[in-house]
Amino acid sequence: MPIKIVFVDRDGTIGGDGHFTPIAEFLPYAGSVEGIHALRAAGLRFFALTNQTRIATGELDEAELRRSLLELGCSDAFICPHAENANCDCRKPKTGLVTQAHLKYHFSNQEAVIIGDSYRADMQCANRAGILGIHVATGRGAAARADVSGTWVECADLAAAADWILRHN
Repeated sequence: MPIKIVFVDRDGTIGGDGHFTPIAEFLPYAGSVEGIHALRAAGLRFFALTNQTRIATGELDEAELRRSLLELGCSDAFICPHAENANCDCRKPKTGLVTQAHLKYHFSNQEAVIIGDSYRADMQCANRAGILGIHVATGRGAAARADVSGTWVECADLAAAADWILRHN
């Protein structure tokens, strides 16, 4: 089944170092924005899927974050604004953000991929949701690889992940 939906983590995947980067300081990696635009030009929906605990602490405005993700080329943004200890359903690796996207866009998990730099959050979320995961070596790199099990594709960065999707679609 062809891929129609691409979820992507923000920090460490689109840009940054894998940890929170303020909007004004956030720089996309080389090729990230071009990869997003190539996927969108191919007709895929491209959604941010991100945990942002700084919203709960008041250090980050959710509306500004959403706007910045749309400006980068995302079709929509699914954001967990809760603190790590809030025990919400939406914080990755839980699948609540994917559920929110399902309710809004009505797609099958076989039509989706999740691209991220975190094995613990992004790849576990993909595995739990039954969605193909694409791990990128930017951001957190190989940190916590030994702590999780599952199957996913490995790519150097978001641009390479976009190329992989376009080649396999």
